[in-house]
Parts: sequence; structure tokens; C-alpha cells
Amino acid sequence: MNQPHNLDGSLVYPPGTVFQPTFLYESLWLIGVALVLVWADRRFRIGHARLFGLYIFLYCCGRLWIEMLRIDQANIIFGLRLNVWTALLVGLAGLAYFIVMGQRRPGRETPEEVRGKSGKDEFTLDEEPAEPVSE
Repeated sequence: MNQPHNLDGSLVYPPGTVFQPTFLYESLWLIGVALVLVWADRRFRIGHARLFGLYIFLYCCGRLWIEMLRIDQANIIFGLRLNVWTALLVGLAGLAYFIVMGQRRPGRETPEEVRGKSGKDEFTLDEEPAEPVSE
């Protein structure tokens, strides 16, 4: 069962190479991010999709840390892995979205904003369907 295989795409490292369990670190990080997001939304009443921007930022912070631990090959740009640059840029975009939307629309959405301009739910099962358009 623990025999080596000859499948394409397998990695070969010298014996004794130490690996970090990045999958475990990422799982634990994401559980922590979920707890922080739930706490932040309850404590600060974050609205207008800003919670998504905060999620992007926190996810990318963890991604930066995890990518620095990896030993597999990746493209290097200005001394850093492409994955690190991607996490950095996307994380900064998420942070910018969180900040800008917080300045433009502070607080939570009102029920009227969630329902739409008509002031009532757009989709209800109690209403009769509209008459079909005759030709």
C-alpha cells in the first residue's frame, strides 16, 4: 500500500525533506476567519456587503503566510512567488473595498433597501401570476 508509484505529476524530494502541513494551517485559519467574521458582524453590524471585503482581506492574510511556508515550485517575480503577489494584490483590493464602502454607506441596510424600491418583496408565492402577453 505504501509503495511508490510511477504516475505523472508526482513530486520527488530528497529523503528527509520536511513538509509543513499547509492544508491543516489553512483549515485552522479559515475556521478562525469565520469566527472573526461572525463576531465582527454581530459586534459592529457590518452591512452593504462589506463583510465580503473583510473576508477577502482576512483570507489573503492567511494565504500570504501559508504561501511563504510552501516548498513546491512556483514562478518567482521580484523575489516572491506569484501566489504571494496574487494574495497581496487581492487582499489589498478587499481591504480597499471594505474601507471605501464603509465611508460611502456606513451601517446596515434598511429593510426597504433589501426589498427594493417598491417596498415589498419582489418574489412572493401568494400573488397571482401576471397575465401572459397576447400577440
